[in-house]
Amino acid sequence: MWSLERETLVLFSFLLLAVFFVITGLTVKRYHAEQAALGGRWYQRGEDALQANRPEEAVNDFHTALIYARDNTTYQMRLAEALVKARHLGEAEVYLRSLWVREPGNGNINLQLAMLSANSHNVPDAIRYYHNAIFGVWEGNPETHRRQVRVELCKFLLGEGERNAAESELIALQAELPPDAGLHTETGLMFAQVEDYRHALQEFQQALKLNPRQPGASAGAGEAAYQLADYAQAHRYLQRALEIDPKNQEAARKLEISGLVLELDPFQHRLSQDERGKRTIAAFQQALTRLKQCAQSRGVNLQSQQESGPFASIYSSVNNMQPKVTRSNLRRNPDLITNVMDLVMQMEETAQQACGTPPPPDQALLMISHTRGVTER
Repeated sequence: MWSLERETLVLFSFLLLAVFFVITGLTVKRYHAEQAALGGRWYQRGEDALQANRPEEAVNDFHTALIYARDNTTYQMRLAEALVKARHLGEAEVYLRSLWVREPGNGNINLQLAMLSANSHNVPDAIRYYHNAIFGVWEGNPETHRRQVRVELCKFLLGEGERNAAESELIALQAELPPDAGLHTETGLMFAQVEDYRHALQEFQQALKLNPRQPGASAGAGEAAYQLADYAQAHRYLQRALEIDPKNQEAARKLEISGLVLELDPFQHRLSQDERGKRTIAAFQQALTRLKQCAQSRGVNLQSQQESGPFASIYSSVNNMQPKVTRSNLRRNPDLITNVMDLVMQMEETAQQACGTPPPPDQALLMISHTRGVTER
């Protein structure tokens, strides 16, 4: 009987312990669930604060959320982002570097570290982290995230004056752009910033194929073609730009100049010899008028034998050339057109150096002289 009672007591003790273990487990589970729920509520408050652009409040909320879920990497990441927005950069870097040690391939962590490096103008580190982010792991829409990161990298490099590096990144970006007119326009504008106008024009043209009224695309295409000395194409795009935005004064100015180039350029293909001569004479007279007006404003008497300096030197050449600048003479001697236009450039450059930016017709003559041989397309 004693043995039976002893076995019963042991069995009862085990049952009692089992009950206690179950109760304890349920209690602990409930405690952790409550902790998780509290952490989730504070996390959501932090998210709401970030959305409402209240980063300081978000920092406090995420800190509180981490009290209840200390090892939650999502909470830590959002806290780091809130710290960056609240300009607590030192503390943000501590969290981000800790996260990076655990997940060096995480795209978002690398992006945040890149932004911190960019903020301190640390170009090598910024480039390294941006590249890590581009080739890193992203949750959902990885291609979109990587493209956005490369755009940010391009803007950073442009801001730092790293034009060669920016151009390389832009070429890589160009190859992965989706059919989005806005993105093509943005890329074209960045190409224009590094003065790669050929690639810029391609991007603006692609944007216009996708959306003929894409804001900024026609003006950008006109500017790019203008810089490439393709004045016929520039004229078409700038006309379209002014139809979309009549207040665009820069487009209006360059439209006028490109139109004058097309009217005055004697080197365009498909012109008759008479038309070439006519344009050459008009250019000569225009440049001579500009030279005389500039000399008069500077108190220089071009007729005086006592004058010296650039005005006197160029005017001597003009006097020697002027009798030859006739339609019949230019028709008989087409090669003379080149010599006359060389003198036109010298007159215009002399006047520009002495009197500043010339009127649009004279600007057009300078462009013709500097881009001789560019033909209408």
